[in-house]
Amino acid sequence: MSSTSTLFAHIAPWLTDRIEDVAVEALGYILSNSPAARKALAETLKREDIEFGPIDRVETWEPGSEGEIPDLVCFDDKGEKQVLIEAKFWADLTKNQPNQYLKQLLEDRQDGPAALLFVAPKARLDLLWPELCERAKGKFRLTNISNSGPVCSATIGSNSHHLQLTSWATLLEHMGNAACGVEDKVASADIRQLRGLTDRMDGDAYIPLHLEDLASVSAQQMLDVAQLVDDATNHAKEMGWVDTDGLSASSWETGYGRFIRIGGVETWFGIHFGAWALHCDTPLWLSYWKGYQEQLKQAELTPKKVKNEDRLYIPIPLSPGDQYNAVLNSLVNHLGELAQRFDSAVNKTLDRVDTDFYRVWRQQERGPEFAEKMLGVKKLIDGAANRATSQAEKDITRWANTDGLRRIVQARRTGYGRFIRLGGVKAWFGLHFEGWARHRDTPLWLTFEYNERPEQAKMNERVFEIDGKYCIPIKFPADAESEKAVDTVVASLKRIANHLVVSNS
Repeated sequence: MSSTSTLFAHIAPWLTDRIEDVAVEALGYILSNSPAARKALAETLKREDIEFGPIDRVETWEPGSEGEIPDLVCFDDKGEKQVLIEAKFWADLTKNQPNQYLKQLLEDRQDGPAALLFVAPKARLDLLWPELCERAKGKFRLTNISNSGPVCSATIGSNSHHLQLTSWATLLEHMGNAACGVEDKVASADIRQLRGLTDRMDGDAYIPLHLEDLASVSAQQMLDVAQLVDDATNHAKEMGWVDTDGLSASSWETGYGRFIRIGGVETWFGIHFGAWALHCDTPLWLSYWKGYQEQLKQAELTPKKVKNEDRLYIPIPLSPGDQYNAVLNSLVNHLGELAQRFDSAVNKTLDRVDTDFYRVWRQQERGPEFAEKMLGVKKLIDGAANRATSQAEKDITRWANTDGLRRIVQARRTGYGRFIRLGGVKAWFGLHFEGWARHRDTPLWLTFEYNERPEQAKMNERVFEIDGKYCIPIKFPADAESEKAVDTVVASLKRIANHLVVSNS
């Protein structure tokens, strides 16, 4: 089933910010009108030890006896509740989830198979399933817990009740195949429209942060890894394995890196949050233009791909350890080995690097989940900048705009950001690892050039000087879902813009 963009996926976010509710209504409509889709849902829920009977009717927003309201309730042919469905994108679990819904299911259907099914983006499953199980264990006895396969499942109490989790892609794929199998063209078209929306939401991942994620050690470790990129590049260049003639540093939207030639093959080397989140427990990657596929094959390298990108990626392992020189030597040595793979004439000798202690890199502390969250921060930056300029266009003061400004900051190890004018003053707004590491528990900062510095006395904002620039931290609720976080950041930007207007008047 195709997951290409659909009209529904395009227009729904323009009409409402309650996308989860839209998806629930769409799923309810499809299940209500398509027997094939309902049969596919029952097949999706099936476990080795239990089989669900026919689903006869589906209702949305059916309240329980204590006021809890599951998104969807599926009834069997006797009119009894058989399945509760809770549809999620990136909003947190409510206080009722999953325990109050499990209680409802156990009370309303004491005999026969029953399930509470959560449906969420694929990118969220690894985080959501442990949270669901942990909450349920506080009230119920869980057995046969499984997170393997397309559907995560746990038995609640007796063998006939289950807590389950699957992705939108898995559920809609099964429903779409079933509809096609009976040539139900109307249902197939409807499912494809909904799949377009859920794929878009899966790609627009924003995983809420936690307070511990905002500790400055997170930023400092990213600065350390960025320093490794520069030092490894320079040292490998001295060894003759790498050259950078005519090439530049680059702060891609997904991280920081350097363009280099390794063994004569042009590549990008650096921190890539997208590849890190998707594929492997390392922040460091080589990225190649797809035209180099044959060279990679001859070098016996198997590239990986990143969604919505046509480049090829090779992971570069980052050794654990608390001595910078040992970690750097290992990294440089790896670059040398790759250079030899591309060009057997490369002379491979490694001398030692002497430098200072640096913070221990422990992958279990900074893994793919951290990368996903940094991608979420990048989306928060884009969302807040876009919303600020959109709102300002309707305001007579036009307090924010990006007229004539570049979208992405030039090469900086400090992070990803965007240029914006606030109150007529040019600023850079984004993820600033240096400010985050030094001063405040927030990754978001505004920075001003020296000649465009805000007048601190009139601004009524605390301003830090970092590397010759004036910087203001932008706080937001760490555990908020995307919309609330964006609203909070936009409100801060507008407040600062108004202060800047006053200070310049």
